[in-house]
Amino acid sequence: MYTVLDLFCGAGGMSEGFLQAGFQIPFASDYSKEAAETYKRRHDQLGYNLNFFNDDIGKLTKRSTLNDFLGGATIDVIVGGPPCQGFSLTGKRDENDPRNRLFLDYLKIVKLVKPKYFVIENVEGMLSYKVKKIKGISGTIYEDEIVPEIIKKEAKTFGYYVEYKLLNAKDYGVPQNRPRVIFFGTRNFKRKKDRLQIPTFPEKHKVVVSVEDAISDLRFLKNGQVSSNYNGRYRVTPYQQLLRNGLTPNANGETIRAIRLENHKASTHQEKTVKRFEKLKPGESVGDLLIRLTSEELKYFKTKKYRCTKLEKDSVSPTVLTLPDDIVHYDQGNPRILSVREFARLQSFDDSFVFYGKRTTGGDRRKYETPQYTQVGNAVPPLFARAIANQIIKCLRS
Repeated sequence: MYTVLDLFCGAGGMSEGFLQAGFQIPFASDYSKEAAETYKRRHDQLGYNLNFFNDDIGKLTKRSTLNDFLGGATIDVIVGGPPCQGFSLTGKRDENDPRNRLFLDYLKIVKLVKPKYFVIENVEGMLSYKVKKIKGISGTIYEDEIVPEIIKKEAKTFGYYVEYKLLNAKDYGVPQNRPRVIFFGTRNFKRKKDRLQIPTFPEKHKVVVSVEDAISDLRFLKNGQVSSNYNGRYRVTPYQQLLRNGLTPNANGETIRAIRLENHKASTHQEKTVKRFEKLKPGESVGDLLIRLTSEELKYFKTKKYRCTKLEKDSVSPTVLTLPDDIVHYDQGNPRILSVREFARLQSFDDSFVFYGKRTTGGDRRKYETPQYTQVGNAVPPLFARAIANQIIKCLRS
């Protein structure tokens, strides 16, 4: 059985995909208390042993702390997505954001652990993010260099060959447009007989899953309602059936079928908000809507939430982010933002996967809390992670 250390693991989307591919993940780390609770309870639900480091990743870069945490275990693969707010094209690209340096902590741990492979997942914006000046773990000073090339050069100094490529989750069975940079690091062994196969990036799937394929059976929920029961009046699509039955195996090799409907609660919208949502055309953002309104309508419907977009049922969803009010349901008779469960469906989580902590939070509390919506939005889609994991396990088995 091949063993994974999951860094910056969040709620556990990457782990879900690696478990589905046949790996074990007995070690994981994340700073968020809420994400840690979700991750630990999921592992407990599946019956797996887990050692979780719920603290600053910098502490884990100390050899003694890391050795105590891993207890001498062999790690075949390290995976992780260092926080990307500083690189993101949708946020402020703040060169002083301390999170921009976390990829170096990830590489420090790779250097200490020496796994056969490592995987990094990050936002598309990383490809164009130039660091003005940064000191690598090798001591090299990099100036005006893009982060992917720094990762490649740093990893080479301690014996890893790195390739990276921009992939999109929608090409791997996920009903969402989610471009992400994927790095494959392969350890260079000196002796020919020890050399590892270099993984290739996964081939695109031929079938694209639409928004309607993903969430049509959950649309019965109205403004302000909550439900823990499925509604039998809708046809269940193959994708929905897969996630109801579960894709992630437990310790006995069996998947968990969802009996109860978890995390399915709709926000309570004001009348004006509902009317604004009703006016949106499929695929249209609130910013686009405001441009085409009359001056009288504009006075009534004016808002600062320009990015909020209505889903197109026959297409994939836009990228699921950490704020719930960026996406509006496609159903004309049900103008509301999506529930946590619906977002989880767009991310390809099993229905049996439960998100814990507060449902949502606002203002400054977002700096200290990771509510359910944020846990979902930050996650790697499990089916996307599975496609990546399959490439690594092929190499290990060969």
